[in-house]
Amino acid sequence: MITHSDEPSGEKLADLAGLIPHEIGNLTLSNPPDWGLALGVSAAGFAAKSLKAEESSGVRVRGFTRTVIDQWGVATGEETVVAVAWELAANAIQHVLRGQEDPALPGRAWLGLVRRDEAVVCAVTDCSPLPPIPRTLEPMSGHGRGLYLVDRLSSHWGWSQSSSGTKTVWARVPAAW
Repeated sequence: MITHSDEPSGEKLADLAGLIPHEIGNLTLSNPPDWGLALGVSAAGFAAKSLKAEESSGVRVRGFTRTVIDQWGVATGEETVVAVAWELAANAIQHVLRGQEDPALPGRAWLGLVRRDEAVVCAVTDCSPLPPIPRTLEPMSGHGRGLYLVDRLSSHWGWSQSSSGTKTVWARVPAAW
């Protein structure tokens, strides 16, 4: 089991309950929400972590992803999974969380990792109803390459919108155990 001490605790958990989406893509969470998910807990074949717009977000997302896939025993595809998870998370951080009115509130975006037979599915759910828009790759630009990289590194990717107005962007990354 993976836990992270940098997540909210005590009285902040009650506030966090209202921010957890009850649906992540086609996966409906328990009602009331599972506190283990809120804390970034891994279960067999599933792990999730809340995302925040902080300077250390990249290090935290990549570290969380590496820890989870190491525990799952990924033999090949580890760095690709880490790269795809970070690109999806970075999009939510850049386009949704950085625009939040109150940065003191817990993040309203989640990274989920799901272990499948020959792949890891990376999914990011955020509170924006706007679809992801792949940009034309500009060689000299230092940004706008996230979905281009996700497309190149994954076998499939897509997005869905839930009835509650959240969206999930996902990618299937081939991996071997």
